[in-house]
Amino acid sequence: MKITNKFGLPAPLYALANKQYYSKGDADYSVTEIISPPRIQRLRKKHDHEMETDVTDLWWSIVGSALHVVMERSVVDNYKNEERLTTEINGVRLSGAIDVQQIESDGITIMDYKFTSAWALMNEKPEWSMQQNIYGRLVQKVKGENVKGLKIIAVVRDWSRREAERKPTYPQAPLQMVDIPLWEESFTDQFIERRIELHRDSKVSADWDDELPPCTDEDRWMRDPKFAVKKEGRKTAVRVFDTMTEASELLATLPAKDKGFIEIRKAEPVRCTQDYCGVSKWCSQYQSYLKEQENE
Repeated sequence: MKITNKFGLPAPLYALANKQYYSKGDADYSVTEIISPPRIQRLRKKHDHEMETDVTDLWWSIVGSALHVVMERSVVDNYKNEERLTTEINGVRLSGAIDVQQIESDGITIMDYKFTSAWALMNEKPEWSMQQNIYGRLVQKVKGENVKGLKIIAVVRDWSRREAERKPTYPQAPLQMVDIPLWEESFTDQFIERRIELHRDSKVSADWDDELPPCTDEDRWMRDPKFAVKKEGRKTAVRVFDTMTEASELLATLPAKDKGFIEIRKAEPVRCTQDYCGVSKWCSQYQSYLKEQENE
């Protein structure tokens, strides 16, 4: 991938963006890889030489890497920082780097740092559950220890004190501890095996793109449709609802002079439309979605 420096940032910062911090060791797959859709992984591999991003887009990744380096230097009793564990599953070596382990007499609590937005934190993040539960099984398999809990240490990069005071559902501090439900061991084992097989099959039986397994709505971060009550001449919505019924009820209360109407905001695969995957322009599934939108 080519990394640009469009805003003329200092050379040391640009050098940091070009440095590779992550390594999965001698494993075939990392936990991060297997929870990612095979389509994205394969397209990134194929188009790596064509992909381009700016150093400014990598800023939070750089900060995250710096946090890991600092935390490695923090030594506190009953805590283990930055440990990579590797195990073999059906002939495949799987590894994962666990940020923090709190070690107590009745078991280990696994924690992972995540830089995220306030909006993302207020919505479900299934990949957090996947990752943490696989880490939990690594600890159980490799270290033979009981896992008593899973947590995310969420760093809210766009936190606003004003919003926190106004909305009780908004994160109340820029750092939040998020509890992750602990899956049954048998369910987790089956999930890991399915994910490994899915990625292994995509390498062996599929060449590229059309033959790759399509991303699911969950993979694509599909955002549900919304119904916005608006007034003519006003740019912003009066209110946005999850259902047409709720929007229609509010619309009925508006004075006729306001010339209100309902704007339907269609379901949107946010990961694709915002190119968070980095390969949407080469993805046949997303290109088909764009054509469908044009036809509608």
